Amino acid sequence: MVRIRAAWLLVTAAVCGAVVMAVELLGARFLGASYGGSLAVWAAIISVTLLSLAAGYFAGGYLSDRFPRPSLLYGILLAAAAMVAACPYLRFALKASYDALGLRGGALVSAAAVFSAPLVLFGTVSPFIIRLLCAEGRGVGVRAGGVYAISTLGSVAGTLATGLWLIPSFGTSDCFRGAAAAAAIVAAAGLVMEFGTRGLAAAVLPAAIVLAPRPAGRAGDRYVAPDGEPVEILASRDSAYGRIAVLEKGGYKLLVVDGIVQTGIPTSRGGPAKGQGLSANYFQELLPYTVSDPKGRSALVIGLAGGMTPAILSLYGIRVECVDIDPAIIETAREHFGFDGLASAEDGRKYLESCGKRYDFCIIDTYSGDVFPFHLATVEAFRAARRALLPGGVLAVNYIGAPNGRAFACVHATVSSVFRYVLAIGGERGGDVQAITVFASDREIEFNKGWLEVFGTGGVDPVSAAIERLKIEPSRSGAFVLTDDYNPVDFLRGDEALRWRARTIRNIGERAVF
Repeated sequence: MVRIRAAWLLVTAAVCGAVVMAVELLGARFLGASYGGSLAVWAAIISVTLLSLAAGYFAGGYLSDRFPRPSLLYGILLAAAAMVAACPYLRFALKASYDALGLRGGALVSAAAVFSAPLVLFGTVSPFIIRLLCAEGRGVGVRAGGVYAISTLGSVAGTLATGLWLIPSFGTSDCFRGAAAAAAIVAAAGLVMEFGTRGLAAAVLPAAIVLAPRPAGRAGDRYVAPDGEPVEILASRDSAYGRIAVLEKGGYKLLVVDGIVQTGIPTSRGGPAKGQGLSANYFQELLPYTVSDPKGRSALVIGLAGGMTPAILSLYGIRVECVDIDPAIIETAREHFGFDGLASAEDGRKYLESCGKRYDFCIIDTYSGDVFPFHLATVEAFRAARRALLPGGVLAVNYIGAPNGRAFACVHATVSSVFRYVLAIGGERGGDVQAITVFASDREIEFNKGWLEVFGTGGVDPVSAAIERLKIEPSRSGAFVLTDDYNPVDFLRGDEALRWRARTIRNIGERAVF
């Protein structure tokens, strides 16, 4: 029985190592749904994890010297499991921290509030196990090394399983539940070894974790947005790249990724119509008007979202190929937004560099939540896009930020270092954060005003007026070219991302975000 108990302690070390890494990855996803997937979120969760484990290591060493009993170890592990199971229900802490401290401070405080307590308790496990295995005071070094090696192997397994399989397959909330249940089962089994049938009472916790009701925010939920409009969550899932939700609000079906609206289409229409994007100052639809006849032209769209842009371009007779890094986005676009075009699940930068094809148009619209993937906003990325364009081809980049901000000035400077002609058009008047379309080409960018036939406005030209009114000349002060080696675009636009997220919350409500 002594050997069985010792072996179970090693099993405990491996499982706890796996659960700690699962909680760290899940914590980043949990925070990301409200704060985005920026470096600030990863810095927050990693810092809280390391500080919590450090405190736990010290506490575990102290407690194991004072009370070297396996029952105490397993009792601590039960408490840690209960806290992990509670994490998905603590989303309210994210909003409070966000409101008080903004993006960076809010992410750090939220991570500490939700995850520090269970991680401290998990930190006590390894020193406690080492103390129990070294009761006679001999072989401390080899036993300590063995415990940490086994725990680390468990961490590797937990990282790979959680990141590559569990989150995409089951979602964040269910993965928290599974990690908590695994820790609780190990603890309950350990208590049964110590106390026999009296320890069976500990089995109540893993059963309660498995049977607990799921938190709100799942398909079928209904609530009222701040503007009084009813909202229904039609679908909700976690992928390897973000939390995806499909909402219905005010006659529109919305695709929301990590709390940010990516696509909105009217539910009353059978599909998109020509001029739909232009009517909403969504100027990617200007691309067909940069040529005399768009029929038979080709376009590459990097970043599918709900598929509205490729669907609109197809109405002009343009052959469209789409690339999105997230296969779950492609599935969602097909299932809920009627997308039926060509799409492949691949990283956009990698595709640009290796496709070997050339297109008349290329669109980079790659936001994941409110994060612009930095490797698609560098001079190297825009050079790859230029190589993928035919002579005279036009690149369109969707950028969300403040037109007078330093981040946009850097993006504009970077595009301008690759293309001779660059034209930026905002989505609204003023300097607030907004959707900006940046056009770039080796030829002068001109529009043929063919939209007059689409709108039938009797001589009135609202599109040309909007273009002239919303043209942007970014400030050059502090601007520099972004490269793969140095690209702090996440930090430069951190406050702008905060304001964009606040706008989303006003639009669809906190329940879909927090």
